[in-house]
Amino acid sequence: MRVPQQNGPHVAIVGAGFSGLLTAVNLLKASRDVRVTLIERRGVFGPGTAYDTGNPGHLLNVRLDNMSAFPDQPSHLADWLAEQPSWRAQDGFITRGVYGDYLQALLDEALDDAPDRLNLIGAEAQSIDRQTDSWRIVTSDGEVAADQVVLALGNLEPASPPGVEDAVRASPAYVENPWRFDPQTARDARNVLLIGSGLTMVDAAITLRRPGRRLTALSRHGLLPRAHATVPPTPYVGAFSGSPAEILRQIRTATAEADWRAVFDRLRHSARDIWRGWSRVERSRFLRHLRPLWDVHRHRLSPGPARDIHSMLAGGELTILAGKLTELKATDVIEVSWRPRGKKRAIKERFDLVVNCTGPLGVISKSTEPMIRDILDKGYGRPDPLGLGLQVDDEGGLLDGAGAPARGLHAIGPLTRGAFWEMTAVPDLRGQARDLAARILSDRP
Repeated sequence: MRVPQQNGPHVAIVGAGFSGLLTAVNLLKASRDVRVTLIERRGVFGPGTAYDTGNPGHLLNVRLDNMSAFPDQPSHLADWLAEQPSWRAQDGFITRGVYGDYLQALLDEALDDAPDRLNLIGAEAQSIDRQTDSWRIVTSDGEVAADQVVLALGNLEPASPPGVEDAVRASPAYVENPWRFDPQTARDARNVLLIGSGLTMVDAAITLRRPGRRLTALSRHGLLPRAHATVPPTPYVGAFSGSPAEILRQIRTATAEADWRAVFDRLRHSARDIWRGWSRVERSRFLRHLRPLWDVHRHRLSPGPARDIHSMLAGGELTILAGKLTELKATDVIEVSWRPRGKKRAIKERFDLVVNCTGPLGVISKSTEPMIRDILDKGYGRPDPLGLGLQVDDEGGLLDGAGAPARGLHAIGPLTRGAFWEMTAVPDLRGQARDLAARILSDRP
């Protein structure tokens, strides 16, 4: 078992994407005796899945001037970019790969500054057990003992939509996780179905774009993410409060006099407080009726990819449909049955390739993630009331199966969205990482 070698607290962080890395960096900067172990199953520390891409068409969805890793150093990213030999912003947005390089630089700096206090383990965390005054994590490469543990697992792995059976999953013509897919393996596919029409679909469409290839995106509502303006709009200074219906009315009033982008940017700053003020019924109502509209307006495309997608739509390379999948069958290709929105009769079509672009799994109780399953099975944590993530307190500390604090066990990022809702973008995560590091250092078991 890997155990602490010094007297300071030892923090194990499971997941080394943005959230995990920034929690580690903040811990190491704030304390000279804390030791941190980052555990990452992919063996890629820093960029995470979101920023581990070399595709120049994959741009950030937030302007670079709001992508600093540190909330109290807004120019940190811009200052780093100024020292880099080659990079290019497009309408104020940089590629996700360049941002991944930025995160890699933060990791390298942390390793240089604290080589004896930062340990990297490229292995999968499989289970966890509470010891007398510490935690024991079993990985695919051994064991780690830690005083405190942070779950920074990011988004849950995608799950196949209803109608996808085992025979389809086993077919080489079906891709369950677009982030673990080599598009070269499907270079001969001419007719491609993308299940979903959100940001994941956009990335997949740009990646799979080829002369003579026809792409079809199918989702329940057929909604495409809206685009950022090439020039930031004048900020909106109004306030939002009340029930989902009241918020919707306030949005309609505000967008009658201001750019809708500015309205949603302003709303984002209040989103956490609004969410926490809603009852469970109101949260459920929002998820059921308003979430699709929120997602396409709040999580926008940068102008470059938006132009690419609209060019594909105009040229017939991409078609977006609204409907519901009813059945998929694997033969030499994938036979897909779907029912157009508002219709009763299903349509059948054959596709050379089907890519699941529905995004991360949205119900944590259905997760097959070993660490999540182990925590739930042992009662160290429990789903939040809506099942969006793990139930946490106001600072990200897990609540156990009985609703009591699981001392020394924390979560960050999308796992906490049941409590905070918006916890996926860098402007939200960087503050959460800073605050969680401060909590850990002030709360030593």
